[in-house]
Amino acid sequence: MTNNEPQNPVISFKNVSLSFGKKVILKDLCFDVCPKEIVTIIGPSGSGKSTILKLITGLLKPDSGEITVNAERFGMAFQSSALFNSMTVWENIALALKETTRMSMKEIKCRVADSLDIVGLSESAEMYPDELSGGMQKRVGIARALALHPDILLYDEPSTGLDPGTAFKLEEDMLKLRDEIGLTSVVVTHDINTVEHVSDRVLILGNYKIVWDGAIDEFMTSDDPCPTSFRERKDLKECLEAAGNE
Repeated sequence: MTNNEPQNPVISFKNVSLSFGKKVILKDLCFDVCPKEIVTIIGPSGSGKSTILKLITGLLKPDSGEITVNAERFGMAFQSSALFNSMTVWENIALALKETTRMSMKEIKCRVADSLDIVGLSESAEMYPDELSGGMQKRVGIARALALHPDILLYDEPSTGLDPGTAFKLEEDMLKLRDEIGLTSVVVTHDINTVEHVSDRVLILGNYKIVWDGAIDEFMTSDDPCPTSFRERKDLKECLEAAGNE
């Protein structure tokens, strides 16, 4: 994505802190996400990446700080797809529309068909989740999120458990959603290939905060210890110690 014009953030975190009991999760966290941007959040396991998604949706509330989200509807693509095995693909996608909207059945049928078409699964509407590959299940999860016409789509580890070819196709879908309908996305991932393929901007989370923030080109070429550690799959200790001493 290339856009040099200043834009008001769709998502803004200002000095956000959160603890579970005595365990600090986030402390004075600050970042913005702009419209039509794909932002990936990476960091060590347990650093709070998925917690950020819950804060964005309002499932969690911060202890302090300010979260501003200029969007009415969210879509969430879960790591496990979270489909009901007893329901067909069509029924899985239609369920949220039936439960959360006043759409007619005719409107629901059109919306489900459009969503399946976007992810290339129009022929799978009457299949059950256990009849689909892992990659197809994840694409159904994305179709279900898209059916609500979200302003922001959140992905939690989208490529986990997928073979490289399937992951690549899923990532191409993510790019298509940005380019064709202008969807803003936040992606939590640990996969360097996903980061390189889909990111407009990369945030590295550690020490309870963002320790590095930059465009994908900068991430792939920077000599900074943080992006270098991720690109080379090295221990993050040096990077996080340096960031903690700033």
